[in-house]
Amino acid sequence: MSHKIITILKNKVSKKIWNNWFSTFSIKEINEEKAIFAVENLFIKDWLQTKYGSLIAKSIKEATGKSLKFEIRYEKESDPSVEPDNHQKGPLVKRKPLMISKLNPEYTFESFVSGAENRAICAVSRQIAEMPGRYNPFFIYGGVGLGKTHILQAIAHKAMEVNPDCRVLYITSEQFLNDMIESIKKGSVKDFRELYRKKADVLLIDDIQFLIGKDGVQTELFHTFNELHDAGKQIVICSDRNPNELDGFHERMISRFQMGMVMEIAAPEKDTRYEIAKRLARREAYDLSDDITTMFAENIRGNIRRLRGAIIKLILYSSIYNKDSDISLAQKVLASYVPSITVSKRKDELEMIITTIENLLDVERKKIFGKSRKKNVVLARQVLIYILKNDFGRSITEIGKLINRTHSTVIHSLKKIEKSISSNEDPSLSNIVNTVVEKVMAASAAS
Repeated sequence: MSHKIITILKNKVSKKIWNNWFSTFSIKEINEEKAIFAVENLFIKDWLQTKYGSLIAKSIKEATGKSLKFEIRYEKESDPSVEPDNHQKGPLVKRKPLMISKLNPEYTFESFVSGAENRAICAVSRQIAEMPGRYNPFFIYGGVGLGKTHILQAIAHKAMEVNPDCRVLYITSEQFLNDMIESIKKGSVKDFRELYRKKADVLLIDDIQFLIGKDGVQTELFHTFNELHDAGKQIVICSDRNPNELDGFHERMISRFQMGMVMEIAAPEKDTRYEIAKRLARREAYDLSDDITTMFAENIRGNIRRLRGAIIKLILYSSIYNKDSDISLAQKVLASYVPSITVSKRKDELEMIITTIENLLDVERKKIFGKSRKKNVVLARQVLIYILKNDFGRSITEIGKLINRTHSTVIHSLKKIEKSISSNEDPSLSNIVNTVVEKVMAASAAS
């Protein structure tokens, strides 16, 4: 009877799925009321119950003619040469997980300060860590210094905490590229593929945008992605831009990035930045006053690394000048991190950019924001979009609202300027962009 259940089940799945997920699956006991199965991996136990539970139930009914309840138990293969330790107690999740990636121990969910703006992405990330495969793949995108790597590694830490047998591999796209090149040089491509396609239950890839235009490594990633996804293994990918904006990636790869869950990590709001600043100061054992914390939170937006840098600089200045930080000292620090802002008066960043483009390209702003399709006007509009996104960290959605253009129009403009600059199609274009940015920064610093 037990052999019949296994045979029926094996015929219902592909050979690849059977080898990946059912290799240690066996029947421990079967009676009139219940079937008990055993596996040797805690992660696989949870996955089989979630993904293949209905298939197992159907196989039992076909073999026995009854709708029996079933249970899958985790039973690690015993080593007869090792005496059992009767004093060893505690849950399985406390066992040391298999670490195959170098992770920052500080990058956990507990240390990530999340306001309402990122509550959803944190919730989904936790669910993925606790039950890999629920949203697959998971694509996270957002600007520089917003915490993408933190979230990625937090998923890795939590996944290993919940399932010690879960093999988690966190890498950067650069590491994937370098490993591939090295394996080709050494003639060990098989080992490279074994690592990425067979030895990881959860694969997390950071900064995928660095593979733009690299066709060979994209092809390798494509096949790695397919094999992992077909086996039900979790894939998490991180980028500084939406999949639609990955110009230079194969369409087949972009479509796979979009087939699961795609979420944007948002820049923290002022209240969140306040909490982050307080926590960063506490980590340095420094008491940051509420007034200075508020000043930093109001003025240093977007990139959290800049906020941390400002706090470290303030602490250093306090030590050098041998006095507690005060408002005047904080103002000096703030001026070097936010040149477009003074404490007494905030300059409108967007206004300065538009004015500079008007003067440099001799195009009236009403035409830039209007419907004109003249070549010089379109160029001015595209330069504005490009600078706002790449030099001042504005999101696609925000830019669209600012200039009253659709999401697709903004993306098209970005791709157009990026392509022209990277191919040197118009040598003057880089100079135009650089001149605008330099003039804006100079005006900000002087204000």
